[in-house]
Amino acid sequence: MPFFYQTTLTQTRAKPTFLAQVLLTLLLLSGSGALWAQPSDETITVTASRLPMDSLRSGSQITIISKADIDLRNPNSLPDLLRGQPGLSVSQQSGLGGLTQVRMRGREANHVLVLVDGVEANDIGQGSEFNFSQFPVRQIERIEIVHGAESAIWGSDAIAGVIHIMTRSPESQPSTTFLLSAGSNQTQNLAIDSATRLGETQLALGISHFKTQGYNVSRQGDERDGSHQRAAYLRTSSPVSEHWRLGSVLRLQQSQNDFDDVDYALTGLPTDADFTTAHQNWIAGVRMVSDHEDLQQSLSFNFSRDKNDNRTTPNADTQTDSAKHQVNYQISKTINTGTWIGLMEYESLHFEQRGPSSFFGDPNQDHSLTQLALGGEYRLDQDNWTGSLSARLEQNSDFGAGHSLRGNAAYFLTEATKIFGAIGRSTKNPTFTERFGYYTNFKGNDALKPEHSLALDFGISHRFSALPITMALQGYAAHLENEINGFVYDPVDFVFTANNDPRRSKQRGYDAKINWQASDALTVEAFYGRLKATDGDSLDELRRPRTTGFFAIAYRAEKWQHQLSAAYTGKSEDIFFPPVAPFQERVQMDSFTLVSVTSNVLISKKFEAFVAIENLLDTQFEEVFGYQRSGRTARLGLKLRIE
Repeated sequence: MPFFYQTTLTQTRAKPTFLAQVLLTLLLLSGSGALWAQPSDETITVTASRLPMDSLRSGSQITIISKADIDLRNPNSLPDLLRGQPGLSVSQQSGLGGLTQVRMRGREANHVLVLVDGVEANDIGQGSEFNFSQFPVRQIERIEIVHGAESAIWGSDAIAGVIHIMTRSPESQPSTTFLLSAGSNQTQNLAIDSATRLGETQLALGISHFKTQGYNVSRQGDERDGSHQRAAYLRTSSPVSEHWRLGSVLRLQQSQNDFDDVDYALTGLPTDADFTTAHQNWIAGVRMVSDHEDLQQSLSFNFSRDKNDNRTTPNADTQTDSAKHQVNYQISKTINTGTWIGLMEYESLHFEQRGPSSFFGDPNQDHSLTQLALGGEYRLDQDNWTGSLSARLEQNSDFGAGHSLRGNAAYFLTEATKIFGAIGRSTKNPTFTERFGYYTNFKGNDALKPEHSLALDFGISHRFSALPITMALQGYAAHLENEINGFVYDPVDFVFTANNDPRRSKQRGYDAKINWQASDALTVEAFYGRLKATDGDSLDELRRPRTTGFFAIAYRAEKWQHQLSAAYTGKSEDIFFPPVAPFQERVQMDSFTLVSVTSNVLISKKFEAFVAIENLLDTQFEEVFGYQRSGRTARLGLKLRIE
């Protein structure tokens, strides 16, 4: 992980033309169709395979967060929702909107592929990561989290797994939902989502506005670090013929966030500064799908673009502008109980970086690469077991040929007991930043090689018939070759750089989860996870807590819903860069528990109110060394639904 992640935040500057852009786009695309159909069955997954399937029959570990889960919990942000999910660790730097990394089972943040309505959304200009703190949580209808080596299915960035964020489906029941909330730190949130029909065309669209004064991030001073975010999306679905359907998705997002400087001279810690960073994101996709008996085909064109503008000291502004174009053709054929899937994919990536030259070099650069991939998947579905094999071959303009493999299976000992497992080899290509450098004292290394991982997952789940209890236990083990270390200090040039570690890093651990439906009204859920992630020197990897846990108890009455939850993050290690030699040292981060409570009341058939209190015990904690997180916060919200 490059050094610049410690000191740079990414956010978006909202421009006066934003709403005009949104309205123009809605007019232009009002006749298109939806890229992904929202699963109508909560057990159906569209992420664990190239075709939708029953998640209960998959050999992968899958977590599905539904709209009902989000409405019950009323989180203030997407990181708050993901914190405590099995296998995930969250590291949030700065306040709401600031850089937030999510790691899966001890891997790096850029080892997680993020899909938004089926379109790859990782920001190429920020190390191929995704800033989870800037996605409006109130626009989410569903999240699918798939753990394991998924590169054979989804490509390079899915070396640790996939997080698929889905907004409202145009094929959902026509209605409009309004949400308005306000709370601590002068936080305001407005969200409008609607699904409707124009003739045979189905549409879903939404607009979101979020603003907060924030809180003081640094350990000293009293300056607040605020955030202002706006987003709009449009999804449509239209029949073209008896067997063909046209779909599209368009998303525009802008935000502007405050962040602090670092006192490099005296403490090496964050210090108050009037710095801002702006982020603009465009996501678009068009997909033609046919479903004719046992033969299915799809052709899709996807596009994503991210612009980042960091405004710091005079004459030191820096920018990145990155884009990904992707063309994908897929064909599948079902014969008896087996399904064959073929895939051809072409993508091009472009990266631009601008900034003033300094003692550390000239950051201005333009780079591009292209890649052609051929892949396939075979799925077999028998009465008491299922299995799949996936393979992907890639020809990259910069890294040459590569391949990824994956197989998984699930076997039902009884109707209530399932054992499952998966094994896979994945590949992760170096990022533009790791290869060509950044604005600060980070020097790129163009000789970096792709990372390779071999991962094994296995588990068992059981549903007790006498008691409404479901239990699951998953174990995993993986090693990573050619791991890219972005904290290598060059004493000759006085800069940090990236190198491939010739030794293997290792990740192993287990997750245990239980769900108890004590009654129609009372639900209890608990999770416990253990992780051991070490680098080539057998030292703990940074920002990987060894222990995580989650507990929630929910009560539902006729007009009331309440939930009390507690998310535990165990001790971890981070890296600190003092202003004196050796200029870096490992520090231990304390464990913490965040308790939250939320209550929803149904005032009428269309009108609902909620109150949510997060960090109820006012715990003082840090997820990144030196960056304080918020204390206790409270919010009050109103929801209106019109059929």
